[in-house]
Amino acid sequence: MSADLRVVIVGGHHVGYHAARQLSERGHDVVVVEKDPERVAFLSDQYDATVIHGDGGRRSVLQQAGLDRSDVIAALTGYGAMTNIGICAMATEIEPDIGTVARIDHGDRDEYDGLVDRVVYPEELAAHAATNEILHVAGGGVQTIEEVTGDLALLELTVAGDAPVADRELRDVAFPRGSVVVAGRDSNQLPGPEMVLEPGYRYLVAVRAGISDEVVRLFRG
Repeated sequence: MSADLRVVIVGGHHVGYHAARQLSERGHDVVVVEKDPERVAFLSDQYDATVIHGDGGRRSVLQQAGLDRSDVIAALTGYGAMTNIGICAMATEIEPDIGTVARIDHGDRDEYDGLVDRVVYPEELAAHAATNEILHVAGGGVQTIEEVTGDLALLELTVAGDAPVADRELRDVAFPRGSVVVAGRDSNQLPGPEMVLEPGYRYLVAVRAGISDEVVRLFRG
């Protein structure tokens, strides 16, 4: 794929609209397909891009969107996972090499393996962001920066003053297998054996599923 992509987004409401805006701001060429005429009018006023009024579940509309010139189609409608999966399936019939992303409405991502390249679950992402803000306001000292895969997450942990790791060098801490400190957030430090884990400082830690509680206890006590 080229650095500047052409992306077709089906569904121009909140998720599709914001995805289109961000992609466009990064210099990519975006086409939005939306069947609600009022929303089409809104998108045309708010967003400087190609907006097609039509049902993205129809072959003729997808062909009009120019799949043959596109790198990815993202079906982000609010009509449910199977509608979005179906749109992606039709797109790959038209253009077999196009990448596919589908919005789903529940968290069992494994069900869609082999049907699309990637899935996105906006409600899960929103809950993730809300949880981080709640913990930040409460001074919890733990935030999930990103779920890298189903088995790996990137945590931001603040060292408590009485934590087991406080004021200790990395080489002197017995971290559980499947965890690694990847950066010092406040000190902009890459980890080395002599790096001291300072109370009140934040660190990024990659952790495997099932050991996050153990890692949190090391940082929080």
